Amino acid sequence: MRVSIVTGHHVPPDARAYAEAKLRRLEHYAHLEEVSLTVERETALLPEASAEIVLHVRRTRLSARQEAASVREAIDGVIDKADEQVRRHHDRVTDRKGRIRADAEPPRP
Repeated sequence: MRVSIVTGHHVPPDARAYAEAKLRRLEHYAHLEEVSLTVERETALLPEASAEIVLHVRRTRLSARQEAASVREAIDGVIDKADEQVRRHHDRVTDRKGRIRADAEPPRP
């Protein structure tokens, strides 16, 4: 998995390590080829922080965006959204592969 984390100037340095720890959760359901996370913080705007993630999972592109009052809240929100998308994608793929053809032998107990 290739991981790219881009942070702005006003983002605290510990946010990168926090994001990397949270991204490990996404590997549970699918083989991620590439992950790009962008975290920005603008002190003059409300909401202050925003995070955007783009995932590439076997010819499928998933993306999510979250705005929040703090950087950690934005990271948590975007990871939760991406986790839900990866989980739904995983369920669709495994459900499709799990069907038995009409002429196939039934599984043995």
